[in-house]
Amino acid sequence: MNAGHESTGSRSAVQFYEVPLHTLERHSWHARTTQHHLYADPPDSEEWMRRLNFLQDDPWDEENDAVNRVRWFGHPLGADQLGASLIEYLPRSPDSPMHMHYGVEEMFFVLSGTPTVRTPDGEEELSPGDVVYFPEGPDGLHTFSNPTDEPVRMLGISTKRFPDVVAYPERRVAWVATRHPERPVPEGGDRGVIARFELTPDD
Repeated sequence: MNAGHESTGSRSAVQFYEVPLHTLERHSWHARTTQHHLYADPPDSEEWMRRLNFLQDDPWDEENDAVNRVRWFGHPLGADQLGASLIEYLPRSPDSPMHMHYGVEEMFFVLSGTPTVRTPDGEEELSPGDVVYFPEGPDGLHTFSNPTDEPVRMLGISTKRFPDVVAYPERRVAWVATRHPERPVPEGGDRGVIARFELTPDD
């Protein structure tokens, strides 16, 4: 991970590379995040198999202590406009600050367990088969937790558009990215901007 500091008037921006926006933000209040893979574009070959099985237990691309583990599908398949991941929330995984996107819509399918979703309207327990949708902007503010003694599995689907901004109003911070943070930059390629900003009370 490379980092640089830049003064931006009353705010400061910290620029990071090769690390997911959501992983960076979680890292500030969870003990450790392990990221196993950085994905390059798939090979230009007719033999490239565009098929994965989300029921398999391996590999997990992120493991967040006492919270969840995540398996990506969009990156290994080379998808540019669509993201997908299998998320497993561990038993008694805690709540985290709500977030929203400008550039991404999200939809989650509960496969097993009974997660709790929190939005500005309150908390609601979900059941297997439930589908929840979060649009861009404040109407899409949400977070998940698992207060039960059993693991929870969800399939998350999202659009991808850059630049993308993900904001955490409860923490008064936001991230902006002009490219896929999880994908390596080719030698000599444009590293773009991946930066963290503090939000003012008026934002």
